[in-house]
Amino acid sequence: MLAMLGWLLILVGTIWLVVTAIQTGKTTGEKVLWALVTFLCEPLGGIVFYFVQKQGMIPLLLVIIGWVLMVVGGGMSMFSALSR
Repeated sequence: MLAMLGWLLILVGTIWLVVTAIQTGKTTGEKVLWALVTFLCEPLGGIVFYFVQKQGMIPLLLVIIGWVLMVVGGGMSMFSALSR
């Protein structure tokens, strides 16, 4: 259950971060570059985008919390499967 919630947060945060990156870019090339970096290199690309552009903190936090929930949820399900 936690892993599914984490996946959903990652999905929403990534889409939000890509839209923010597209809106932040000044030229078309910059928009495309930031959109690709934030989409393909998540969450590291989002962290770089935030520190360079100083925008996108809330979607970045959604992505990071989503990753944590996926790891915790996956670990909990694996542990419960091993204890049976």
